[in-house]
Amino acid sequence: MGRLGTVGANHDGPNHALELFRKTTRKPDCARKDESSMKVRMQSRRSNCAAVIAMLLPGIGLAADEVPAELDYSVSWIGNTFSGGDAGWVPQDVQDIFVTPDGTVYTTVGWEEHRGNIAAFQDGRLSQQTAHWKSGGIDRLVGDTITANTQHIFYATGTPDGHDGRVKGTFLARRDRAEIANRRRERRVEVGPVVVGVAASDERVYAACADGRVRVFDTDLNPLGDWAAPSPCEMALDAAGNLWIIDTADHVVRRFDPTGRPLPQVLRFPPGVEPADVAVKAEGQLLVADRGKNRQVLVYRNLDTKPELERVLGEPGGIFAGETAGRWGDQRFIAPIGVGSDADGNLYVACGPYAGTHGGTAVIRSFTPVGRLNWSVLSTEWLDTVDVDGASNGSVLYGSKYRYSLDLNKPPGQQWTVQAITLDPDKYPDDPRLKSAAIGGVWHRWIDNRNYLYFPDMNGGNLFVYRLDPQREGEIAVFCAQISTKDLWVDTDGDGRRDETEVTANPTGESRGWYVEPNGTVWQATRRNGIFAYPIDRVLANGVPVYSVATRKTWAAPTPFTELRRIVYDRDHDVMYLAGSTGDAQAEHWKPMGPNLIRFDRWSTEPTVAWHLVLLHEKGRGGHESHEPFDFAVEGDYVFVVYAGRLPSRNLPTGTVMVFEKRNGNYVGHFQPTGTRTGAVPMDALQDMVHSINVFRRDDGEYLVFIEDDGYTKNVLYRWKPQPPSNEDGGTQNDSPVSTTRHFAVTQQVP
Repeated sequence: MGRLGTVGANHDGPNHALELFRKTTRKPDCARKDESSMKVRMQSRRSNCAAVIAMLLPGIGLAADEVPAELDYSVSWIGNTFSGGDAGWVPQDVQDIFVTPDGTVYTTVGWEEHRGNIAAFQDGRLSQQTAHWKSGGIDRLVGDTITANTQHIFYATGTPDGHDGRVKGTFLARRDRAEIANRRRERRVEVGPVVVGVAASDERVYAACADGRVRVFDTDLNPLGDWAAPSPCEMALDAAGNLWIIDTADHVVRRFDPTGRPLPQVLRFPPGVEPADVAVKAEGQLLVADRGKNRQVLVYRNLDTKPELERVLGEPGGIFAGETAGRWGDQRFIAPIGVGSDADGNLYVACGPYAGTHGGTAVIRSFTPVGRLNWSVLSTEWLDTVDVDGASNGSVLYGSKYRYSLDLNKPPGQQWTVQAITLDPDKYPDDPRLKSAAIGGVWHRWIDNRNYLYFPDMNGGNLFVYRLDPQREGEIAVFCAQISTKDLWVDTDGDGRRDETEVTANPTGESRGWYVEPNGTVWQATRRNGIFAYPIDRVLANGVPVYSVATRKTWAAPTPFTELRRIVYDRDHDVMYLAGSTGDAQAEHWKPMGPNLIRFDRWSTEPTVAWHLVLLHEKGRGGHESHEPFDFAVEGDYVFVVYAGRLPSRNLPTGTVMVFEKRNGNYVGHFQPTGTRTGAVPMDALQDMVHSINVFRRDDGEYLVFIEDDGYTKNVLYRWKPQPPSNEDGGTQNDSPVSTTRHFAVTQQVP
């Protein structure tokens, strides 16, 4: 592969490097000069001038239709049973399921990023799924309930392509079971109120609505009438054609005949039971999914006389109970919201959103009639990027909600295993992760032999800090600090609750970039108000790290930036990496990192530009259609830059990662989630969180590169073991990596 062309330039003069970047179809005039002109890249270290490196991929004179060289790497993924694209994926959430006699599980969810709202699973395989590119796609907002008869599925949906949450579920739609992705054959009817439950036979369709009425249709969705039912929700038909309907106000299940006449059978539950779904087994029992604190499936018999509890499926208290709170287990349910059974008596349980959280919550399990696990499919990584536990050499990962093990000896897509969930809605109901899905992108840190997780929100306005305390909390990460653009909070009493007496004003201005050093120092890059650093003052006996406005350090944004978007600091070498916009090259969309990536040496004493990359960026039609770098990470000898948009001129997909030598900015090559080596991951990978890439160098020199895939609810994992970089043009060949040291004590302060 050819080396990058580079040109030195003073920032006070014309930006020759940017001009070269814009003219990659021919060899620029300045590049035709004597080769000695190419050796000025490091002169800024001697003359205190800024060296600018233009990214001409892979070298000077690259034709417009050529593609930059791919590296020798492999592709895998974590956080979803399936890889995405035409191979399908488990939706980011499941709100309801319906199981047919042959064991097909139909799922639905109101919002799904790539419109994979409705899916069909059988025997642990994904057989069908909607998507925005398939046969007309599906509505932007669907509903929360689904059912089927022998020919069709019926589900609540919204106004076609509407984004208004008020229209979600106000239509009832029908599709053929043989082609659930085919919108062109869809039939629908506007109901008016939100449809909150559906049931169907081969003659009738029943829609429970939020206005307290059950509307009845024929299977062509012609209205036949309606009748009253108190606070109705999910419902199920039994063999006699009667309906069992959840009453959400009284937390009971009532039985009605097909005309709406109440029948004497009413299931009343002990305090704390919250029925979320019902289904009738072929043998005649009624299944009730309890999303209350017991988190179990209740099985009732004697439905025609006086129903009584026969047995339960699931450990009492679910995943948050037992000796180790949060520890994963087949019958340790998180939030059962869907239940069903097939003709053979197998049971199916779906867990989905709980408390106020959603995204990465879908877990669907099939059990034998006696409760042994048949299979499971799951989706756990949405709006998140995992990080490696540095003490594990790559075998332990943390996402914002889950802990994983990683066995790299297994085939792609099968290397990850969920070991635990790290939040507890019962014990810590104020956890921000329970209130928003848009919190993620992890930095895992060991500080004073304690385990911590840090992650921002989607847009970079907040940084959240969590402590892990296995002796007292099991697997649960406890919310313990927050730094925002408005204030700073430290949980001094350790109760996981934000008390106003623990909050200090901290107005900084809008922020897009955060970084957490291995020693716990937090760096914040504001868009236009400079840079802030927050060292840890001390760690309290309860494990809470103390940050304060009083010890906060401040820097102005260095020239030539007009806006900062991302930041990484390497304390071992006093090197700062910043990304953002300049007067010559600006970010197109409000969320990506900007096209300028600059390394500053001697940051704490005399900040000096070592190199300046103007990364490839191409203007899109707007919004997420811009083609530009999104985020970067520094690890080992390299800088890794992930692209959230395609690069049409280079035929590179979303999720491409470009690699540069960190000592001189030289371009090395790229990874991409499509191409000859990546059949396991057939489609692109979309980034939507400001912190969307993490990289870890293992002891054997292999790099694990994790990037967010918002569209297919997973993380892509690139594996790359490079040859040592060349030692041309001076510099140290093997700089110490940013995060090689596994454990840090709080002894260093921000310079």
